[in-house]
Amino acid sequence: MRRYIVLGLLVVLAAVLAGCSDDDAGETMATKPATGSGGEEQPAAPAEPAGNGRVRLLLLGRFEEPTYLTAPRGDARRFVVERAGRIRVVRRGRVLGRPFLDISSRVQSGGESGLLSMAFARDYSSSRRFWVYYTDQQGFIQIDQFRASASNRNVADPGSRRSVIRVAHHRGNHKGGQLQVGPDGNLYAGFGDGGSGGDPDENAQNLSRMLGKMIRIRPKPNGGYTVPSDNPFRGRSGARSEIYAYGLRNPYRFSFDRRRGHLTVGDVGQDEIEEIDFVKGRSGGRQPRGGINFGWDAFEGRNRYESGSAPGHVPPVLQHSHGSGFCSITGGYVIRDPALGRGWTGRYVYGDLCDGTLRLAPFKTPRTSSRASRLSVGSLVSFGEDGRGRVYAVSLDGPVYRLGRR
Repeated sequence: MRRYIVLGLLVVLAAVLAGCSDDDAGETMATKPATGSGGEEQPAAPAEPAGNGRVRLLLLGRFEEPTYLTAPRGDARRFVVERAGRIRVVRRGRVLGRPFLDISSRVQSGGESGLLSMAFARDYSSSRRFWVYYTDQQGFIQIDQFRASASNRNVADPGSRRSVIRVAHHRGNHKGGQLQVGPDGNLYAGFGDGGSGGDPDENAQNLSRMLGKMIRIRPKPNGGYTVPSDNPFRGRSGARSEIYAYGLRNPYRFSFDRRRGHLTVGDVGQDEIEEIDFVKGRSGGRQPRGGINFGWDAFEGRNRYESGSAPGHVPPVLQHSHGSGFCSITGGYVIRDPALGRGWTGRYVYGDLCDGTLRLAPFKTPRTSSRASRLSVGSLVSFGEDGRGRVYAVSLDGPVYRLGRR
């Protein structure tokens, strides 16, 4: 009889272990202050009250001013971007000692500047290409291409750098910061309006300028880029053909729904309103057609900000006031991790730098509502998705967490 009991326990143990992949090793539930680095850390922030099945913050590791997390599709590693100019690899629950990339000598860091995001080519496994978005030593926006080393995929080849695009930016704020590879495989980037307050240069509604826009380009293998033939303003006199969407103040974080192609943008507000913009994707999980005007600087959220036109502007589906504790919206992702289950999967998760509460929203147009979760992250600067579509929350203070049920 004892033999059968032991065999039964072994079967149960094997089933439990099968549910934890190597890349989950080292993650701990966030319940108390952390020390050390990488997957060996202890939990670092309050989570939901204990209880089976609740979604929790699982500590991936602590980093130096992290700004973003991502990974190539299907890759078990996690890539964490640090503001000063380094990218760290988390492999099998441990932060590798050698940075994947270190371009700190090129990066102006501090305030709204730094190394702000990265994105991998759809064919990364064969091409080894990826892109980074940072502010250079002049404070200009720079997007570069690199390749991973052919002999060691855990480090990039520093000699492979090729400039994709550089955009002049003469003020210290509204640097944008997001790169995403869209459902179509093209590269999308979000640029702020040029800074100061109230868009004094009137960039956001001006289609002849790149600032205050989202662009859509096709990087060339050896540097530079081409413009897709179906870009919405290609061929229009006086308009930049790279532009995909406009009327943006500081689209610091945006994303595409990995299943349906919906576009969501967290556009940081001026004096009163923080907003989330949403445009439905097309059939087959394709991205929206583009050409969208999100209304800034004629509108801040749904409110009129100043006189002037904003042709066909699309109001936000969600907005929050500074009076309610919001100060700088942090756009997130539509959750497609089935392990999070009812109430989370299929919802959009987002937050705010000052408020910190993770909020969930189902998307409906023209407006929707959100609910606060029991999870909160201080200095919330970003969300991220790994190669399996699992979602992470990033604190500029150092911790990076995965949303999970363990």
